[in-house]
Amino acid sequence: MSYYNWTEIVSNNTNPELAKIIGDRQTEPEEKVTAAFNELKKRGIETTDYLEIIESIKKSEPQPDENAPTLYSDRVIYTFSILFSVIFGGILFAINLKEVDKRKGIYPVIIFSVLYTALSIYILNLIDVGTYATLALGAIGALILNTVFWNKYIGKGIKYNKRSYRKPLIIALAIFTPILALIMWATIVAAPQ
Repeated sequence: MSYYNWTEIVSNNTNPELAKIIGDRQTEPEEKVTAAFNELKKRGIETTDYLEIIESIKKSEPQPDENAPTLYSDRVIYTFSILFSVIFGGILFAINLKEVDKRKGIYPVIIFSVLYTALSIYILNLIDVGTYATLALGAIGALILNTVFWNKYIGKGIKYNKRSYRKPLIIALAIFTPILALIMWATIVAAPQ
């Protein structure tokens, strides 16, 4: 008898995750693999061949729509706003607006992003709080971008293809790594002893 209730655990997995469990049957517990097979069977995918399962899953999953715009997801905008600043999130959002041809929303988004970041810096310097408050203010700014501006200019239920976040991540790291290095150097080396 297994300690885990694999039937319940695998019921929350997606079809590709279930196929991966079956594909890793040499390293996964036997009960887990059996539960994954049974879950796929419950979902209407019946076969004992791992490759057939993968092909069946690929056919049943929705394919990207060629006519849909390619946008940065709200999750990417949220993450960049928290980690790098609301200005970065606003720039990614402005790129989305350009992609869906809603150029009238670009200026309000950029103005909001710059003003919000400036106000956040002012508040953080005024009350002298730590990193958590910085992250919280970034999260609030990202939430405003992803709810108020997204709903107003792009639309809540829009179907879109996800754009890769790699290029903005490289740019953000190229900008923030030297800044972070300078801050660390200033606090460690240049600080009076």
